Amino acid sequence: HSLHAMLPPDKVPQAVAAGWAEPHPIALRGLIPLTAVMLYAPRDEAELDVIERLVHASHAFARPA
Repeated sequence: HSLHAMLPPDKVPQAVAAGWAEPHPIALRGLIPLTAVMLYAPRDEAELDVIERLVHASHAFARPA
Protein backbone atom coordinates (compact mmCIF):
# COMPACT_ATOMS: atom_id res chain seq x y z
CA HIS A 1 0.00 0.00 0.00
CA SER A 2 1.07 3.58 -0.55
CA LEU A 3 0.00 7.17 -0.14
CA HIS A 4 0.36 9.75 -2.90
CA ALA A 5 1.78 13.09 -1.80
CA MET A 6 3.40 16.25 -3.09
CA LEU A 7 6.47 17.06 -1.03
CA PRO A 8 8.59 20.21 -0.98
CA PRO A 9 11.42 19.86 -3.53
CA ASP A 10 14.09 19.60 -0.82
CA LYS A 11 12.24 16.75 0.95
CA VAL A 12 11.84 14.49 -2.11
CA PRO A 13 15.46 13.27 -2.34
CA GLN A 14 15.65 12.91 1.44
CA ALA A 15 12.48 10.79 1.63
CA VAL A 16 13.54 8.63 -1.32
CA ALA A 17 17.09 8.15 0.00
CA ALA A 18 15.74 7.20 3.43
CA GLY A 19 13.47 4.58 1.88
CA TRP A 20 10.19 6.23 2.83
CA ALA A 21 9.11 7.18 -0.69
CA GLU A 22 9.64 6.65 -4.38
CA PRO A 23 9.08 9.07 -7.23
CA HIS A 24 5.56 8.85 -8.63
CA PRO A 25 5.63 6.97 -11.97
CA ILE A 26 3.61 9.70 -13.69
CA ALA A 27 6.07 12.32 -12.42
CA LEU A 28 8.92 10.32 -13.93
CA ARG A 29 7.12 10.61 -17.29
CA GLY A 30 7.06 14.40 -16.92
CA LEU A 31 3.27 14.60 -16.74
CA ILE A 32 3.10 15.94 -13.18
CA PRO A 33 5.69 17.74 -11.02
CA LEU A 34 8.67 15.78 -9.73
CA THR A 35 7.55 16.67 -6.22
CA ALA A 36 4.91 13.91 -6.54
CA VAL A 37 5.89 10.81 -4.62
CA MET A 38 4.40 7.61 -3.35
CA LEU A 39 4.93 7.22 0.39
CA TYR A 40 5.09 3.69 1.73
CA ALA A 41 2.34 2.73 4.15
CA PRO A 42 3.53 2.56 7.76
CA ARG A 43 3.71 -0.88 9.36
CA ASP A 44 4.01 0.20 12.99
CA GLU A 45 3.80 3.22 15.27
CA ALA A 46 7.40 4.31 14.66
CA GLU A 47 6.89 4.31 10.90
CA LEU A 48 3.55 6.07 11.34
CA ASP A 49 5.40 8.92 13.06
CA VAL A 50 7.72 9.36 10.06
CA ILE A 51 4.89 9.21 7.51
CA GLU A 52 2.85 11.64 9.61
CA ARG A 53 5.73 14.15 9.48
CA LEU A 54 5.96 13.74 5.70
CA VAL A 55 2.20 14.26 5.34
CA HIS A 56 2.48 17.42 7.44
CA ALA A 57 5.31 18.62 5.16
CA SER A 58 3.10 17.88 2.15
CA HIS A 59 0.23 19.83 3.69
CA ALA A 60 2.46 22.82 4.42
CA PHE A 61 3.81 22.68 0.85
CA ALA A 62 0.26 22.71 -0.56
CA ARG A 63 -0.95 25.66 1.48
CA PRO A 64 -0.74 29.10 -0.07
CA ALA A 65 1.87 31.33 1.50
